[in-house]
Amino acid sequence: MAAVLSETHPAALSTASATGSSPSSVAVSTAAIQANTSRMRELCASPVMAVVKAGGFGLGSARAARAALAGGATELGVATCAEAIELRRAGIEAPLLAWMLHDDAPIGAAVAAHVRLSPTSPAQLRRVVEAAAALGVVAEVEIEVETGMNRSGAPRAEWQQLFDMAAAASASGLVRVVGVWTHLSGTSPAQFSVPLTHLSDAVELARAAGLRVRSHAAASRAAAVDPRTHLDLVRLGASLFGVEPVPERPLGLAPVARWETRVSQTRDVLPGESVGYGQTAIASATRLALIPVGYADGISRRASGDEQSMTVAVGGRRFPLIGAISMDQSVIDVGDAPVTAGDRVVLLGDPARGEPSLAEWSSAVGTIPQEVLTAIGPRVARTEVGA
Repeated sequence: MAAVLSETHPAALSTASATGSSPSSVAVSTAAIQANTSRMRELCASPVMAVVKAGGFGLGSARAARAALAGGATELGVATCAEAIELRRAGIEAPLLAWMLHDDAPIGAAVAAHVRLSPTSPAQLRRVVEAAAALGVVAEVEIEVETGMNRSGAPRAEWQQLFDMAAAASASGLVRVVGVWTHLSGTSPAQFSVPLTHLSDAVELARAAGLRVRSHAAASRAAAVDPRTHLDLVRLGASLFGVEPVPERPLGLAPVARWETRVSQTRDVLPGESVGYGQTAIASATRLALIPVGYADGISRRASGDEQSMTVAVGGRRFPLIGAISMDQSVIDVGDAPVTAGDRVVLLGDPARGEPSLAEWSSAVGTIPQEVLTAIGPRVARTEVGA
Protein backbone atom coordinates (compact mmCIF):
# COMPACT_ATOMS: atom_id res chain seq x y z
CA MET A 1 0.00 0.00 0.00
CA ALA A 2 1.38 3.41 -0.90
CA ALA A 3 2.52 5.59 1.95
CA VAL A 4 0.73 8.89 2.41
CA LEU A 5 2.23 11.68 4.48
CA SER A 6 -0.28 12.98 6.99
CA GLU A 7 1.65 14.12 10.03
CA THR A 8 5.27 14.83 10.84
CA HIS A 9 7.23 14.36 14.02
CA PRO A 10 6.50 17.33 16.33
CA ALA A 11 10.07 18.57 15.99
CA ALA A 12 10.52 17.54 12.39
CA LEU A 13 12.99 19.52 10.32
CA SER A 14 11.65 17.92 7.16
CA THR A 15 8.15 17.16 5.98
CA ALA A 16 9.42 15.12 3.08
CA SER A 17 7.66 11.90 2.18
CA ALA A 18 9.43 8.63 1.62
CA THR A 19 9.96 9.59 -2.01
CA GLY A 20 11.02 13.15 -1.22
CA SER A 21 14.16 14.73 0.13
CA SER A 22 14.39 12.87 3.44
CA PRO A 23 17.05 10.12 3.29
CA SER A 24 14.99 7.83 5.52
CA SER A 25 11.40 7.46 6.65
CA VAL A 26 9.26 5.62 9.17
CA ALA A 27 5.96 4.30 7.87
CA VAL A 28 3.43 4.23 10.71
CA SER A 29 0.62 1.69 10.47
CA THR A 30 -2.52 3.19 11.97
CA ALA A 31 -4.26 -0.14 11.34
CA ALA A 32 -1.70 -1.81 13.63
CA ILE A 33 -2.28 0.74 16.40
CA GLN A 34 -6.01 0.21 16.06
CA ALA A 35 -5.63 -3.58 16.16
CA ASN A 36 -3.30 -3.49 19.16
CA THR A 37 -5.72 -1.26 21.05
CA SER A 38 -8.58 -3.63 20.32
CA ARG A 39 -6.47 -6.64 21.37
CA MET A 40 -5.48 -5.09 24.70
CA ARG A 41 -9.00 -3.87 25.39
CA GLU A 42 -10.34 -7.39 24.92
CA LEU A 43 -7.60 -8.83 27.12
CA CYS A 44 -8.22 -6.38 29.96
CA ALA A 45 -12.02 -6.17 29.65
CA SER A 46 -11.69 -2.61 30.98
CA PRO A 47 -12.01 0.86 29.47
CA VAL A 48 -8.75 2.00 27.86
CA MET A 49 -6.93 5.29 28.14
CA ALA A 50 -4.52 5.42 25.20
CA VAL A 51 -1.28 7.09 26.22
CA VAL A 52 0.07 9.06 23.27
CA LYS A 53 2.69 11.21 25.00
CA ALA A 54 6.05 12.16 23.50
CA GLY A 55 4.50 12.77 20.12
CA GLY A 56 2.75 9.41 20.11
CA PHE A 57 5.98 7.62 21.11
CA GLY A 58 7.68 9.54 18.29
CA LEU A 59 5.24 8.38 15.61
CA GLY A 60 2.74 11.25 15.59
CA SER A 61 0.43 12.00 18.52
CA ALA A 62 -2.71 12.91 16.56
CA ARG A 63 -2.52 9.94 14.19
CA ALA A 64 -1.85 7.59 17.10
CA ALA A 65 -4.72 9.08 19.08
CA ARG A 66 -7.21 8.71 16.24
CA ALA A 67 -6.13 5.11 15.58
CA ALA A 68 -6.36 4.15 19.25
CA LEU A 69 -9.82 5.71 19.56
CA ALA A 70 -10.88 3.77 16.46
CA GLY A 71 -9.59 0.62 18.20
CA GLY A 72 -11.83 1.13 21.21
CA ALA A 73 -9.95 3.49 23.53
CA THR A 74 -12.33 5.94 25.16
CA GLU A 75 -9.82 8.40 26.60
CA LEU A 76 -6.34 9.73 25.93
CA GLY A 77 -3.39 10.48 28.19
CA VAL A 78 -0.31 12.65 27.72
CA ALA A 79 2.44 13.94 29.96
CA THR A 80 2.24 17.70 29.46
CA CYS A 81 -0.33 20.43 28.98
CA ALA A 82 1.38 21.43 25.74
CA GLU A 83 0.94 17.91 24.35
CA ALA A 84 -2.73 17.97 25.30
CA ILE A 85 -3.33 21.37 23.72
CA GLU A 86 -1.66 20.13 20.52
CA LEU A 87 -4.20 17.30 20.33
CA ARG A 88 -7.08 19.69 20.90
CA ARG A 89 -5.78 21.91 18.10
CA ALA A 90 -5.73 18.82 15.87
CA GLY A 91 -9.49 18.53 16.42
CA ILE A 92 -9.46 15.63 18.87
CA GLU A 93 -12.26 16.01 21.40
CA ALA A 94 -12.02 12.77 23.42
CA PRO A 95 -11.50 13.01 27.21
CA LEU A 96 -7.84 13.86 27.69
CA LEU A 97 -5.66 13.74 30.82
CA ALA A 98 -2.33 15.59 31.26
CA TRP A 99 -0.36 14.73 34.39
CA MET A 100 2.81 16.87 34.52
CA LEU A 101 1.98 20.29 35.95
CA HIS A 102 5.39 21.95 36.24
CA ASP A 103 5.69 25.55 37.40
CA ASP A 104 5.50 27.04 33.90
CA ALA A 105 2.81 24.70 32.58
CA PRO A 106 0.07 26.53 30.61
CA ILE A 107 -2.63 25.46 33.04
CA GLY A 108 -5.05 28.21 32.01
CA ALA A 109 -4.84 27.28 28.35
CA ALA A 110 -5.28 23.59 29.22
CA VAL A 111 -8.38 24.29 31.34
CA ALA A 112 -9.79 26.44 28.53
CA ALA A 113 -9.22 23.54 26.12
CA HIS A 114 -11.13 21.15 28.42
CA VAL A 115 -8.03 19.15 29.29
CA ARG A 116 -8.32 17.12 32.49
CA LEU A 117 -5.39 17.88 34.79
CA SER A 118 -3.65 15.90 37.53
CA PRO A 119 -2.52 18.02 40.48
CA THR A 120 -0.19 16.29 42.90
CA SER A 121 0.05 19.01 45.55
CA PRO A 122 -2.21 21.63 47.16
CA ALA A 123 -0.27 24.34 45.29
CA GLN A 124 -0.95 22.72 41.92
CA LEU A 125 -4.62 22.25 42.72
CA ARG A 126 -4.83 25.90 43.75
CA ARG A 127 -3.52 26.95 40.34
CA VAL A 128 -6.13 24.81 38.61
CA VAL A 129 -8.92 26.31 40.76
CA GLU A 130 -7.69 29.84 40.05
CA ALA A 131 -7.63 29.17 36.33
CA ALA A 132 -11.17 27.79 36.42
CA ALA A 133 -12.40 30.82 38.36
CA ALA A 134 -10.74 33.24 35.96
CA LEU A 135 -12.24 31.50 32.93
CA GLY A 136 -15.64 30.89 34.46
CA VAL A 137 -15.54 27.15 33.69
CA VAL A 138 -15.45 23.89 35.59
CA ALA A 139 -12.01 22.26 35.55
CA GLU A 140 -11.79 18.47 35.63
CA VAL A 141 -9.03 16.88 37.71
CA GLU A 142 -7.69 13.47 38.62
CA ILE A 143 -5.38 13.38 41.62
CA GLU A 144 -2.24 11.26 41.36
CA VAL A 145 -1.03 9.76 44.63
CA GLU A 146 2.34 8.32 45.56
CA THR A 147 2.26 4.59 46.26
CA GLY A 148 5.88 3.48 45.85
CA MET A 149 7.22 5.07 42.66
CA ASN A 150 8.64 8.04 44.62
CA ARG A 151 8.34 10.22 41.59
CA SER A 152 5.45 12.58 40.93
CA GLY A 153 2.45 11.50 43.01
CA ALA A 154 1.12 13.36 46.05
CA PRO A 155 2.81 12.07 49.22
CA ARG A 156 0.57 10.37 51.76
CA ALA A 157 1.06 13.20 54.26
CA GLU A 158 -0.71 15.58 51.87
CA TRP A 159 -3.62 13.35 50.83
CA GLN A 160 -6.11 14.64 53.39
CA GLN A 161 -5.38 18.30 52.69
CA LEU A 162 -5.53 17.72 48.96
CA PHE A 163 -8.85 15.87 49.10
CA ASP A 164 -10.38 18.45 51.43
CA MET A 165 -9.31 21.25 49.07
CA ALA A 166 -10.67 19.33 46.12
CA ALA A 167 -13.98 18.77 47.90
CA ALA A 168 -14.28 22.47 48.69
CA ALA A 169 -13.50 23.40 45.07
CA SER A 170 -16.05 20.87 43.89
CA ALA A 171 -18.71 22.29 46.22
CA SER A 172 -18.01 25.78 44.85
CA GLY A 173 -18.62 24.55 41.31
CA LEU A 174 -15.08 25.26 40.07
CA VAL A 175 -13.76 21.70 39.90
CA ARG A 176 -15.08 18.24 39.10
CA VAL A 177 -12.89 15.54 40.62
CA VAL A 178 -13.01 12.52 38.32
CA GLY A 179 -10.51 10.13 39.85
CA VAL A 180 -7.63 9.18 42.10
CA TRP A 181 -4.84 7.22 40.45
CA THR A 182 -1.23 6.11 40.68
CA HIS A 183 1.76 4.85 38.73
CA LEU A 184 2.96 1.33 39.55
CA SER A 185 6.73 0.95 39.77
CA GLY A 186 6.83 -2.85 39.87
CA THR A 187 6.72 -5.42 37.10
CA SER A 188 5.14 -8.47 38.79
CA PRO A 189 1.94 -9.19 40.75
CA ALA A 190 3.95 -9.63 43.94
CA GLN A 191 5.13 -6.03 43.59
CA PHE A 192 1.65 -4.63 42.96
CA SER A 193 -0.08 -5.64 46.21
CA VAL A 194 1.25 -2.88 48.44
CA PRO A 195 0.75 -0.03 45.94
CA LEU A 196 -2.80 -1.21 45.23
CA THR A 197 -3.54 -1.22 48.95
CA HIS A 198 -2.17 2.34 49.24
CA LEU A 199 -4.29 3.44 46.28
CA SER A 200 -7.36 1.90 47.91
CA ASP A 201 -6.58 3.87 51.07
CA ALA A 202 -6.40 7.08 49.05
CA VAL A 203 -9.71 6.38 47.33
CA GLU A 204 -11.39 5.76 50.70
CA LEU A 205 -10.05 9.08 52.01
CA ALA A 206 -11.26 10.90 48.91
CA ARG A 207 -14.72 9.39 49.19
CA ALA A 208 -14.84 10.19 52.91
CA ALA A 209 -14.16 13.80 51.94
CA GLY A 210 -17.27 13.69 49.77
CA LEU A 211 -15.65 13.02 46.38
CA ARG A 212 -17.10 10.49 43.94
CA VAL A 213 -14.00 9.16 42.21
CA ARG A 214 -12.81 6.32 40.03
CA SER A 215 -9.34 4.77 40.32
CA HIS A 216 -6.72 3.49 37.91
CA ALA A 217 -3.17 2.19 38.17
CA ALA A 218 -2.18 -0.17 35.37
CA ALA A 219 0.04 0.57 32.40
CA SER A 220 0.66 -2.07 29.73
CA ARG A 221 2.82 -4.47 31.77
CA ALA A 222 0.61 -4.53 34.85
CA ALA A 223 -2.53 -4.78 32.73
CA ALA A 224 -1.14 -7.86 30.98
CA VAL A 225 0.03 -9.76 34.06
CA ASP A 226 -2.35 -8.87 36.89
CA PRO A 227 -6.13 -8.46 36.54
CA ARG A 228 -6.27 -6.85 40.00
CA THR A 229 -4.70 -3.76 38.50
CA HIS A 230 -7.47 -3.19 35.93
CA LEU A 231 -9.74 -1.31 38.37
CA ASP A 232 -11.92 1.25 36.53
CA LEU A 233 -9.51 1.90 33.67
CA VAL A 234 -6.18 0.79 32.18
CA ARG A 235 -3.65 3.26 30.76
CA LEU A 236 -1.99 1.70 27.75
CA GLY A 237 0.95 3.18 25.89
CA ALA A 238 3.78 0.91 24.79
CA SER A 239 1.54 -2.05 23.92
CA LEU A 240 -0.47 0.05 21.48
CA PHE A 241 2.76 0.68 19.57
CA GLY A 242 3.60 -3.01 19.28
CA VAL A 243 5.78 -3.43 22.37
CA GLU A 244 4.98 -6.79 23.96
CA PRO A 245 4.34 -6.24 27.71
CA VAL A 246 5.68 -9.72 28.51
CA PRO A 247 8.20 -10.65 25.79
CA GLU A 248 8.40 -14.27 26.91
CA ARG A 249 4.60 -14.59 26.51
CA PRO A 250 3.80 -12.51 23.42
CA LEU A 251 0.24 -11.42 22.81
CA GLY A 252 0.67 -11.22 19.06
CA LEU A 253 0.74 -7.43 18.94
CA ALA A 254 1.33 -6.02 15.47
CA PRO A 255 4.49 -4.02 14.64
CA VAL A 256 3.53 -0.39 14.08
CA ALA A 257 6.66 1.22 12.64
CA ARG A 258 8.69 0.39 9.53
CA TRP A 259 11.92 2.39 9.19
CA GLU A 260 13.66 2.34 5.82
CA THR A 261 16.49 4.09 4.05
CA ARG A 262 18.59 3.41 0.95
CA VAL A 263 22.22 2.61 0.30
CA SER A 264 23.95 5.82 -0.74
CA GLN A 265 27.20 4.22 -1.96
CA THR A 266 29.27 1.05 -1.77
CA ARG A 267 32.99 0.37 -1.69
CA ASP A 268 35.21 -2.70 -1.64
CA VAL A 269 37.93 -2.78 1.01
CA LEU A 270 41.02 -4.91 1.50
CA PRO A 271 41.78 -7.04 4.58
CA GLY A 272 43.07 -4.96 7.50
CA GLU A 273 41.48 -1.67 6.48
CA SER A 274 39.68 0.18 9.26
CA VAL A 275 36.12 1.42 9.19
CA GLY A 276 34.82 4.60 10.82
CA TYR A 277 36.09 6.92 13.54
CA GLY A 278 38.67 5.61 15.95
CA GLN A 279 39.72 2.74 13.70
CA THR A 280 37.93 0.42 16.11
CA ALA A 281 36.72 -1.94 13.37
CA ILE A 282 39.08 -3.78 11.04
CA ALA A 283 37.49 -5.30 7.98
CA SER A 284 38.20 -8.48 6.14
CA ALA A 285 38.06 -8.39 2.35
CA THR A 286 34.49 -7.23 1.97
CA ARG A 287 32.04 -4.78 0.48
CA LEU A 288 30.80 -1.90 2.60
CA ALA A 289 27.45 -0.18 2.07
CA LEU A 290 26.96 3.36 3.37
CA ILE A 291 23.57 4.53 4.61
CA PRO A 292 22.65 8.17 5.36
CA VAL A 293 21.42 7.53 8.90
CA GLY A 294 23.39 7.96 12.11
CA TYR A 295 23.07 8.54 15.82
CA ALA A 296 21.35 11.89 15.27
CA ASP A 297 18.61 9.90 13.53
CA GLY A 298 18.23 7.27 16.22
CA ILE A 299 20.86 4.59 15.55
CA SER A 300 22.62 4.29 18.88
CA ARG A 301 26.42 4.16 18.85
CA ARG A 302 26.02 0.97 20.88
CA ALA A 303 24.48 -0.72 17.84
CA SER A 304 27.91 -1.51 16.39
CA GLY A 305 30.49 -3.31 18.51
CA ASP A 306 33.64 -5.35 18.31
CA GLU A 307 31.97 -8.62 19.33
CA GLN A 308 28.43 -8.28 18.03
CA SER A 309 26.57 -5.66 16.02
CA MET A 310 22.95 -5.04 15.16
CA THR A 311 21.97 -6.37 11.76
CA VAL A 312 19.72 -4.69 9.19
CA ALA A 313 17.97 -6.07 6.12
CA VAL A 314 19.05 -5.43 2.53
CA GLY A 315 17.38 -7.35 -0.26
CA GLY A 316 15.84 -9.78 2.18
CA ARG A 317 19.19 -10.66 3.81
CA ARG A 318 20.58 -9.51 7.15
CA PHE A 319 23.95 -7.77 7.40
CA PRO A 320 25.75 -6.27 10.42
CA LEU A 321 26.63 -2.68 11.05
CA ILE A 322 30.39 -2.18 11.20
CA GLY A 323 32.57 0.55 12.68
CA ALA A 324 31.60 3.47 14.89
CA ILE A 325 28.16 4.93 14.15
CA SER A 326 28.59 8.53 12.97
CA MET A 327 26.17 11.38 13.59
CA ASP A 328 24.77 11.25 10.04
CA GLN A 329 25.96 7.97 8.51
CA SER A 330 26.48 4.30 9.26
CA VAL A 331 28.24 1.47 7.45
CA ILE A 332 26.99 -2.05 6.74
CA ASP A 333 29.26 -5.03 6.05
CA VAL A 334 27.55 -6.79 3.12
CA GLY A 335 30.30 -9.33 2.42
CA ASP A 336 30.20 -10.43 -1.21
CA ALA A 337 26.50 -9.71 -1.72
CA PRO A 338 25.63 -7.75 -4.88
CA VAL A 339 24.43 -4.69 -2.96
CA THR A 340 24.46 -1.42 -4.90
CA ALA A 341 23.62 2.24 -4.35
CA GLY A 342 19.88 2.78 -4.19
CA ASP A 343 19.06 -0.58 -2.64
CA ARG A 344 16.42 -0.39 0.09
CA VAL A 345 17.57 -0.97 3.67
CA VAL A 346 15.09 -1.97 6.38
CA LEU A 347 16.28 -0.75 9.76
CA LEU A 348 13.10 -1.65 11.64
CA GLY A 349 10.29 -3.79 10.33
CA ASP A 350 8.29 -6.96 10.75
CA PRO A 351 10.09 -9.84 12.51
CA ALA A 352 7.68 -12.26 10.82
CA ARG A 353 9.36 -11.29 7.55
CA GLY A 354 12.86 -11.69 8.98
CA GLU A 355 13.31 -7.95 9.46
CA PRO A 356 14.82 -6.18 12.49
CA SER A 357 12.36 -5.79 15.35
CA LEU A 358 11.99 -3.36 18.22
CA ALA A 359 12.95 -6.16 20.60
CA GLU A 360 16.18 -6.83 18.66
CA TRP A 361 17.13 -3.17 18.67
CA SER A 362 16.49 -2.74 22.37
CA SER A 363 18.52 -5.85 23.16
CA ALA A 364 21.39 -4.77 20.91
CA VAL A 365 21.75 -1.34 22.49
CA GLY A 366 20.83 -2.26 26.05
CA THR A 367 17.60 -0.34 26.49
CA ILE A 368 13.83 -0.79 26.19
CA PRO A 369 11.77 -0.74 22.98
CA GLN A 370 10.06 2.53 23.97
CA GLU A 371 13.39 4.33 23.94
CA VAL A 372 14.22 2.94 20.50
CA LEU A 373 10.99 4.40 19.10
CA THR A 374 11.21 7.79 20.78
CA ALA A 375 14.89 8.14 19.85
CA ILE A 376 14.15 8.19 16.12
CA GLY A 377 15.20 11.71 15.20
CA PRO A 378 13.39 14.62 13.58
CA ARG A 379 15.20 14.28 10.23
CA VAL A 380 13.44 10.97 9.67
CA ALA A 381 10.16 11.61 7.84
CA ARG A 382 7.02 10.04 9.31
CA THR A 383 4.56 8.64 6.80
CA GLU A 384 1.27 6.87 7.34
CA VAL A 385 -0.07 3.61 5.97
CA GLY A 386 -3.33 1.91 6.74
CA ALA A 387 -1.88 -1.57 7.07
